[in-house]
Amino acid sequence: MPLLTRLEDLPHARSRAVIINVGTKTVSTLALLSALRHAEMPVLLIDCEYGDGSLAHFSELQKSFGFDLLSAPLQKHGKTLDWLFARIPADNVLLVDSDVEIIDPAIIRMMTSFIDEPRVFGCGFVHGPCWLPDRPGVGYYQERMWIPLTLLKTARVREALAAGLSFGERTILNDFAPSRLISRLLAARFRFPALRARALSWLSPFKNTYNGHRPSFVFCDTGADVFQYLKYERGYAFVGYPAELHERFAFHFHGATRRTLDAGDLNSLQAGGTDAVPQRLREEYGFAMDAPVRNATSAIGTVEGDRNP
Repeated sequence: MPLLTRLEDLPHARSRAVIINVGTKTVSTLALLSALRHAEMPVLLIDCEYGDGSLAHFSELQKSFGFDLLSAPLQKHGKTLDWLFARIPADNVLLVDSDVEIIDPAIIRMMTSFIDEPRVFGCGFVHGPCWLPDRPGVGYYQERMWIPLTLLKTARVREALAAGLSFGERTILNDFAPSRLISRLLAARFRFPALRARALSWLSPFKNTYNGHRPSFVFCDTGADVFQYLKYERGYAFVGYPAELHERFAFHFHGATRRTLDAGDLNSLQAGGTDAVPQRLREEYGFAMDAPVRNATSAIGTVEGDRNP
């Protein structure tokens, strides 16, 4: 298969799995092989320019494994997803994070069995709403689809994009909702560890309410604004299990890409958190990074009783 430089050059597909790689070729290979084994749909790997040899690595893999490969500029994750959904010739898109291994195809079957319902915009896992674990009573996590593994209807997502929504993450400062300036000034306290847990509850009358709570700020993670618009403004449905149950179906090497781009990122696995990936590739998929497997069937053919890592 030739290397693609435009999404529009892909053939139309009813559903297509998409993996976006940014400098994590080892763990992205695990995501790719698991998707080829379990997704039962064409797979596209997008390699964002990072200069770590990933493009050459995946070009070599294409000789043995049937997937499409596209080279794209490096952008923030949300902007890349906006671009993807605006252009991809597919009715549905299965997002598979580059640090996710699908271990049970039952989750894919659940998603595909509901995605064609007219009022459904997506399927997978529901993430939030909840208090941020390290900021209870202060920071609130907005409800969204669990973006590491979700199937989304392209036409519905394009409605959100056309309305000005984006997959990009953002934070809503809420201490004094009538004034962004005052809220920003009050948020300056978060720079000081001793003040980070201060909820300023005496300002509650001036805070907007989110699911019965009045947080100091609301974190809208990747995809939250699109989810909120489609579910609560447009009235579409999302079919999903609680995100806490995802480990029954997929293993998430949380934040591997973020740690690559920013070694100080705290919202990710600790350094060395992906050390088990090469062993997982060898034992489960018969694949060694330094000696690519030439027999695609042995690596991605359906295996009964896949084990949880």
